[in-house]
Amino acid sequence: MSYTNLIGHRTMIFDDHRNSLYAQALRQFITPDSIVLDLGAGLGIHGLLAASMGAKKVYLVEPHTDLQLAAEVAKDNALEDCVECFQGAIEEINLPQKVDVIISVFTGNFLLEEDLLPSLLYARDHFLKPGGRLLPDCAVMKVAPISMPEQFTKQIEQWSKRSQGIDFKILRSYAANNVYRDNYRETEFEFLASPMEICELDFMHVQVAECKQKIRFKVNKDGLCHGFMGWFKARLGDHWLSTSPTAVKTHWRQVYLPLDPPLMLKNGEELELELHRPEFGEWSWLTGHAGKLQKHSTFLSEPITPSKLQKKAGHHKALLNEKGRAASAILGLLRGELSTDEISARISNSFPDLFPDNQYAKRFVLKLIDRFT
Repeated sequence: MSYTNLIGHRTMIFDDHRNSLYAQALRQFITPDSIVLDLGAGLGIHGLLAASMGAKKVYLVEPHTDLQLAAEVAKDNALEDCVECFQGAIEEINLPQKVDVIISVFTGNFLLEEDLLPSLLYARDHFLKPGGRLLPDCAVMKVAPISMPEQFTKQIEQWSKRSQGIDFKILRSYAANNVYRDNYRETEFEFLASPMEICELDFMHVQVAECKQKIRFKVNKDGLCHGFMGWFKARLGDHWLSTSPTAVKTHWRQVYLPLDPPLMLKNGEELELELHRPEFGEWSWLTGHAGKLQKHSTFLSEPITPSKLQKKAGHHKALLNEKGRAASAILGLLRGELSTDEISARISNSFPDLFPDNQYAKRFVLKLIDRFT
């Protein structure tokens, strides 16, 4: 989802189940003296809720969505006197004071996706008062082996079929190492074992937002296992918000971690899963069954070249390509002295092989101006 797109926020603004649980938690902790940080505020619904409950000051911090929209909503609701907006990442902002409560929705699908939690931990360490509160303050990842033949056929097996006589089966292995996200209905899958907790993160104390855990399921019915379904639950005050496929639907989706080939499981057997996801890293799931191991990783979801591997190495000494040199030249000209048209003309002349005309160069320049000024 693009957080710069206003329309993309509709499902979150009108996720009444989620927002009502946030509101209940806020009522527990907001007082007339409360200083509140709404981290990754988007359009500001949770921070504005805190303001409407009488918080003394609310800071909205948002790196992507234009906070002018949230400021207009605050004014329209007569909350502008206690709401202050800061456009940018929390790591780049110096708040005027520390806060009593940090509200966030930094739990991506299956908790660790989007790598939002490191910013929450940064905000906690730099801006939360001693004894302050996080909402949510804890989350748990859950997972279960599933039989889901239609999704397996759609996402994995279909690659083994021809399209207009063309064979694409060599791409099946890439598809089998992807993670798929959707709101799966109970009619689409069957649990082959009871869901289990695989990782718990206490946001008040954890230092690294990662998962590296191993669990063992007791299979409770015969069936062909097409992989694992994952979701999370987060604690908001006295209540837990679950994104389980059997819970009330929210804007979050579940994830599907496929197994290819699928495994035939029997009631009473054991199935082992080791799940690994480091910060800003790849998902890996290692499955053990009947003495055999099966490994999948999103690292294998696209072709691996020596060049790609080299760029990921810590000792790699990067060198700008032509487009990088053009971007560097443009950024060096953004000193408030030249117009966009003048910069575009210079760049077009300096990099004729990259920009066939001024208009193409101007589009490139405008993207950099929008991002860095």
